[in-house]
This record gives sequence, C-alpha cells and structure tokens, in this order.
Amino acid sequence: MRGTDFKQQLPQPDDAAKAKLRRLLAAGTILPVMNQTKWAELIEAMLGSPQMQPEFRLHSVLAPSGYCTDWDGDWHYHIHPVAEIEWIELRAVSLDWLLSTLRKHNLPFSIEGETPRVWGYTRIGTQPVWC
Repeated sequence: MRGTDFKQQLPQPDDAAKAKLRRLLAAGTILPVMNQTKWAELIEAMLGSPQMQPEFRLHSVLAPSGYCTDWDGDWHYHIHPVAEIEWIELRAVSLDWLLSTLRKHNLPFSIEGETPRVWGYTRIGTQPVWC
C-alpha cells in the first residue's frame, strides 16, 4: 500500500478528540509539526522493514502530562490516531538505519537521551533540538 491509499487508512480520532484538538490548536497550546502525509511515510517505512524490528512508544496531546505508552511493535493496530500524537519515540535493531530513514523522509525529530523522537506537535516554550 503506497501514498494516498495508506494515508487514507490511518487511524482517525473520534469526534470528541477532534474537538479537543481543535481547541488546543485554536488556543495556540500546541503547534503542529507533522501532517498526515509525513505520518503515513513514517508508518509505511517502519512496516516496510520488519527485519529492523521497529518499535514505538508515544505521548498523546490528550494524555496526562508525563504519560507515555509502553514500547510496542504492532504498527498495524496499536498506533494511535496520528492527529493526537505529540511525540513518538522509536527504536530498532539498527539505530543507523532508523536515523537514516527519518532523514530520508525529512521527518522532524530530536534525540532524547539516545532515543529518536519524532514530533507531531510542539508546545509554547518547548523547542526540541532538531536533528
């Protein structure tokens, strides 16, 4: 599955979550960094390289501060609606492969500790050190 076909199948937030996201955006609380196309490219790249065993954990803009999911490798069913993702951290068998994949797709990411973090949104006063 490629391009727009894949993008159309990304998980979507429910109506209540969409309303919360609109309020956060309108208030300037969150600033978008990613779009549907970039999310589709990221997920497609991870699904296309199962030998690298890519895993993720994420934080939703709708989740309590400090909460993130456990590490998960199920990119088909466990990825949140991407419109809600504040950031997603990634790990794989090869860090070099992971970093080159992120750069190849021009994805907005930073390194937190030793972990690549792709940003869906930033917040006022929080500016990642972009790679």
